[in-house]
Amino acid sequence: MENDPGRRKRLLLVGAGHAHLFSLARIGYFLRSGIDVTVISSAPLRYFGTGPDVLGDSDGMKELTVDVRALVESGGGRFLEGKVASVHPQEHCVRTESGEELFFDALSLNIGSEIPAALLGNSQGRVFAVRSISSLLELRRRILAMPPDAQPHLAVAGGGPSGCEAAANAYELVKRHGRSLRITLTTGAAGLLPYFPLKARQLVAAELRRMKVEVSERRTTLVSGDTLVYSDGSTGDADFLVVATGARPSKVLTESGLEVDEEGAVIVDEYLQSLSAKGVFGGGDCVAFQPMELERSAAHALRQGPVLFANLSACLSEGRMRPFIPKKEPLTILNLGKTGVLVRKPFVAGGRFPLLLKRWIDRRIVREFRGPSAEKGRDAR
Repeated sequence: MENDPGRRKRLLLVGAGHAHLFSLARIGYFLRSGIDVTVISSAPLRYFGTGPDVLGDSDGMKELTVDVRALVESGGGRFLEGKVASVHPQEHCVRTESGEELFFDALSLNIGSEIPAALLGNSQGRVFAVRSISSLLELRRRILAMPPDAQPHLAVAGGGPSGCEAAANAYELVKRHGRSLRITLTTGAAGLLPYFPLKARQLVAAELRRMKVEVSERRTTLVSGDTLVYSDGSTGDADFLVVATGARPSKVLTESGLEVDEEGAVIVDEYLQSLSAKGVFGGGDCVAFQPMELERSAAHALRQGPVLFANLSACLSEGRMRPFIPKKEPLTILNLGKTGVLVRKPFVAGGRFPLLLKRWIDRRIVREFRGPSAEKGRDAR
């Protein structure tokens, strides 16, 4: 890396998730401070509802989508559509899958997590990842393309929030279109929503029973061809499988030399900076917060956004960094199709209101970060 004191600093943002939103909308601030910004993202559009929402309401996607490329380029940054193949913190460099080398003075990682290959299997057109919007849109298309009198079987692996939302929204999809669909949900021994309050678990379980979703405490461990293998040794099959469990940070991080936890997430300190590499920061699902264990949630990632922005700015200008202080009990709202469940421990509420509140929050986020004028009128700090 060049050692030229007159050279403009280089900031590299990898990923366009919730934790990077705040910085993406303030690229002009970095540029005015003598910092060039490059953003790498696998897709130029970012959807800010939950993935399973698209199964039940793909028509509402447009109002919940941010054009990341337009946001970055209107602020004066460089947008690269693609994926990072390797990260080299000692060389202050990342390499993309297309072979391009990008050097940085500060790097921030917000690349989310991915499903292990064993769960995605090799069944072409049968297995869908709950975290992939394009994958769920294809599942929706495939379900609706089946003959009206067909009774396909949809299996959902994972009893956490995403699995419950996927099962419920698939039910609402076929109900609205006058179709039939057998839905099974495998949770593992911990059961439905193991880290949620009892009342929330009961509300979700009641909704799934109403929808005639079959819930099993078996765990889906492997997909082999057309066969699903369960934790008790039994096997089964399904026309479609949605994988909503086992997501882990990308192996790109474990191979980077950065200090990671047992799941492969980059360990960061209270400033969201890597313990093993100064100038490397991160937020969202791909990092492990050292001061305390945090659940993976959009609420935490969004709150990390302003702190990442402040600390990236401080790192590149030798300023003072500020710590990230998580909310003890972040707000969580599950979308179950026509109803929702709101949780802010110890408070739990179910019904139509939580769903309306969730949609209002998602739309407010999108309005704040959408369009070429996103940065106008904002206080950068």
